[in-house]
Amino acid sequence: MPQDGLGIDSWPHAVSARLLDRTADLACVTGFDGRIREVTGDWAALLGWTGGQLLSRPLIELVHDDDAVTTLAELNAVRDGTAVACFQNRFLTADGSTKWFLWTAIGVPDEQAFRAVARDLTARHQAESLVRDSEQRYLDLIESAHDIVQSILPDGHFEFVNRAWHEHLGYTAEELPALTLFDIVEEADHEHCTLIIGQIMSGKSFDRVEVTFVAKDGHTFPVEGNATGRFREGRFVATHTFFRDVSDQKQAEALQAAYQRQLEAEVAERSAALVQSEKLATLGRLSAGMAHELNNPAAAARRGAALLEDAFSKTCTSLLTLANAAQSPAEGSSLAGLMQRAAGQANDVDRLDPLARGDREEEVEGWLEAHGLGDLWEAAGSLVDLGMDAADLDTFAGIFEPGHLAPAITALSEARNTYGLIAQVGHGSARVSQIVAALKDYSYMDRAPVQDVDIHEGLDGTLVMLQSKLKHGVEVIRDYGHDVPRIETLGSELNQVWTNLIDNAADAMSGSGHVTIRTRSAADGVAVEIEDDGPGIPPDALSKVFDPFFTTKPPGQGTGLGLNIVFNMIRGMGGNIDVQSAPGHTVFRVSLPQRPPAADRTPDEAQPDDARPGIPS
Repeated sequence: MPQDGLGIDSWPHAVSARLLDRTADLACVTGFDGRIREVTGDWAALLGWTGGQLLSRPLIELVHDDDAVTTLAELNAVRDGTAVACFQNRFLTADGSTKWFLWTAIGVPDEQAFRAVARDLTARHQAESLVRDSEQRYLDLIESAHDIVQSILPDGHFEFVNRAWHEHLGYTAEELPALTLFDIVEEADHEHCTLIIGQIMSGKSFDRVEVTFVAKDGHTFPVEGNATGRFREGRFVATHTFFRDVSDQKQAEALQAAYQRQLEAEVAERSAALVQSEKLATLGRLSAGMAHELNNPAAAARRGAALLEDAFSKTCTSLLTLANAAQSPAEGSSLAGLMQRAAGQANDVDRLDPLARGDREEEVEGWLEAHGLGDLWEAAGSLVDLGMDAADLDTFAGIFEPGHLAPAITALSEARNTYGLIAQVGHGSARVSQIVAALKDYSYMDRAPVQDVDIHEGLDGTLVMLQSKLKHGVEVIRDYGHDVPRIETLGSELNQVWTNLIDNAADAMSGSGHVTIRTRSAADGVAVEIEDDGPGIPPDALSKVFDPFFTTKPPGQGTGLGLNIVFNMIRGMGGNIDVQSAPGHTVFRVSLPQRPPAADRTPDEAQPDDARPGIPS
């Protein structure tokens, strides 16, 4: 015999009753007239009504007004007993609140009543209300956000977009179903987006993604945001992205970068001007010293040249006088020998102590006076320079006739003076040439910037340039290593380093003390130390000596750029410089590589560009 429904009517009454008790919270019998006849279950606990308060009371009075019509309709539909009603409504509790119930009711015409059971759904409705409220708040938040929010299906179509998406891109809700992600992304970013979505599908999230969107009207704008995937039961269902239009930010960054470049250019220009000023100041000090060093030999040469004309003229006049007087061969031979002797002794004069020389000159002057040649007293000094005394003059006078003696002595004396002046001019011009050559070597004039440099030659050239400052009380001690290699570097800049360090050492000692220059070969180049025995650098200033504009000199005596320039030059050559100082002992140590850093780099050592945000490496 077929059964309707679950066939529970064939179950034992006790079994079905027990199951009904477990699945329902309340039960009641209500007449077709609407009044409650019988209640079972915990009505008092759930609604606060006692059985006495409920019996003979119209059921509809307990139903929320908004649900009353629906409740009556559901009950009237099953009045004939052929159908079962299943509906929800809200019941009023004794304290005025409401509770949700799920009713299952059937009409029993023989009893002129409805029999019904109910399940309390209040907790479920409250939970569903909370979920709906939360979802609505989330939707309100997403819709009110200025960020562009979109959910993208695996086929690239949009599952959801917010109001900001429409405002930025210009598409309507009706146009949305026909669009895909690649319709709003610049073509150059298509591969970029494909790579990102591929990794999102494998479970990866991106905190920072940068792409360029294309609006409906064709204008583009950069966006930046994050992207993550949504999965259901382990299956990828959508990509969620939150983007922000960063056009203003990019423009601000571009303006900031341009301003930064402008500031850096201005700082570089002003720094270059300050550095140039310091270089010019150093050049000024060197020029003053060079001017002094050049002035002495130049003045000596100029003075010798001025006197040379007169001495040469007198020599020639005296020789012509002797020639006209028909001097004898013996006279000519004697005079020629003495003049040759004068030429040979021009650079090698017999040195007499001042007292002996005074006595010798007085003796020669007396001899000249005794022989009627007192007008030639000025010749006494030249004759003494030739090593002659009264006895030598007697021998000389014995060869010459009395009338030839005066022009012969004049010729001999002036010849001695002439050769001496020629030697003086030669010494002066040689010294000038030496200084000019040192200056040319110091500045590396007419040479390429990077040179194969001998450290010792550079140090010696610098000492020549600073000689005027060092020669009055500063003793320079050269402690040069024998195996110091030549290095490839900027020769002129390296000489400026030595100039600043040695000049500072001389200043630190107030012009009196010892400067030791020590050179050694190092593992990868050379090491040079400039040491002085001055008062030292104060401990609180030692860490700042290479800072720009820092100086320990009194105001007006230093710009504070010298050691900073030295530091930057040494670093630019790939080297290092440090300093140690204590009272009576300050050492600047310079380490330089044998080759400049740029010469050792290869194209393979170039650093790769930074990876683009969001693109997997």
